[in-house]
Amino acid sequence: MTDSAPPPPQIGYRSVLSMIREHARRAPGQDCLVAIDQNTALTWQQLYRLTNKLAAWLHARDIGANDRVLVLTDNSLENLILYFGIQRHGATFCTVNVDINANHMREIIDRLSPQIVLWHDSLDLADIRKTAPGTWVSFGTADPAGTSSKDGGLFEALNELDGDTEPEEVSAENDAAVICFTSGTTDRPKGVIHSFGNYNAIGAQTAYLWGLTSADRVLEYRSFSWSSSHQIVLQPLLFGGGCVVFAPKFSFSRLFGWIRNYRITKAIGIPTVVNMLLDRLADEETGSLKTLEFMSCSTAPLMEEQHRRFEQTYGIKLIQHYGMSEGGTVAGNHHLARRIGSVGKPGIGQNLTIINDDGTPASQGTEGEIEIGGAQNATAYLNPDGTVEAVRGKRLKTGDLGVLDEDGYLRVTGRAKELIIRGGVNIAPLEIDNIVMQHGDVMEVCTIGAPDAIYGEAIICYVVPRTGRSLTTDDIAQHCTGLLPDFKQPSEIVIVDGVARNTRGKVDRKAMKDIWTDTHPGSTS
Repeated sequence: MTDSAPPPPQIGYRSVLSMIREHARRAPGQDCLVAIDQNTALTWQQLYRLTNKLAAWLHARDIGANDRVLVLTDNSLENLILYFGIQRHGATFCTVNVDINANHMREIIDRLSPQIVLWHDSLDLADIRKTAPGTWVSFGTADPAGTSSKDGGLFEALNELDGDTEPEEVSAENDAAVICFTSGTTDRPKGVIHSFGNYNAIGAQTAYLWGLTSADRVLEYRSFSWSSSHQIVLQPLLFGGGCVVFAPKFSFSRLFGWIRNYRITKAIGIPTVVNMLLDRLADEETGSLKTLEFMSCSTAPLMEEQHRRFEQTYGIKLIQHYGMSEGGTVAGNHHLARRIGSVGKPGIGQNLTIINDDGTPASQGTEGEIEIGGAQNATAYLNPDGTVEAVRGKRLKTGDLGVLDEDGYLRVTGRAKELIIRGGVNIAPLEIDNIVMQHGDVMEVCTIGAPDAIYGEAIICYVVPRTGRSLTTDDIAQHCTGLLPDFKQPSEIVIVDGVARNTRGKVDRKAMKDIWTDTHPGSTS
């Protein structure tokens, strides 16, 4: 680890319009958005003009600060023009995962009660539109020049509007910039309301950690309905002034080609992608990634063994972050001062504390629940009944367990609600996962607790072998002997082809616990 990171910046509020304008004047012809599958790009000058046009269109419809504009589409250039344009105007950009079931989508749209819904007509939304609130407008296909869209949608309506005149911004720092939703496909997800001010702080945070400049080209392939994509890629773009190159979804076979062909300098990574790459033999293609400085890794914990194995295999540096939809960047490694096995130092202004079970601050080096409160935290929740519950100014319990070391680096040790209580002792599943992952033939692990008549809970360990490797339960049991004390040894080891994941790609321990219960009748407590 090196330790030559510059001190964190003092973050002052900057509006979306002021940042787009700055980049358009500095480098009008530089690409800022590149849509891989659409084979098209947008320059900063074009983004400036199109967002001015959209602001004029919204002014004509009396859309003001905190009025909600919902965008329904998948990853596309149009999506991002609307994302930046709605915020540049000062209204509230709202986003929903379009892959969720219809009933779930209807509930979320009713909860949002948007003034306007901008949707792509390729989506089958006829039944929802019949009863949904808001004025629905199909947006069609954008012309980067902003003059020749011809499919009857919103972008055609913008053709004749003036892109060089700046309509007035309607928002201020504390107004609502974005409403997004936490992961979930069947349960009701939380609606999270972010102000322009706290999204500003989040964008400045990643720009600092990554050292973003106008020369950077960042690869993204996650859904733009995820707040993580906003916080780690889209908002930081406004500060760095570089370019985001994006795809509709992740492609294992195309990843290295994207990095090489689009001269990517920083690429998004998640543990799932790291695992997939570790299950692939490194080849000459890996050596062609001359421009890539590092990949990020966030969304879920990355085990130290995976991290080290990935860097040894590919020679690509990984930078770990830890964040929340409602919390911004809780902690992050600076690209010049990494600590493998840690998610980095607390985010700017996060006032991070480790809390004991009794609510008191834990001593340095002691495990407890991670709690935060600061400028990056969301302002409110949007409840299922449509009411707004203010959270700004309150301490936010993350639900995660962690330890701060003597240098201020945070290690996430698990989820509080996932703790296995065996014989009165708390055991973090992630601790068992980390030990099992040290076996060279293991690709992935998911440890859960199951009811046990004597000890309260048994330790069940689901293990996914690497492709082409022969792995037995005895192999894992022998590996754990000597690395784990007796009371932490897995009670049962199950070799599987894969583990359950939620919509964000995170390992879903609850789903795996349900699988165990379904296959072991009478095991429920």
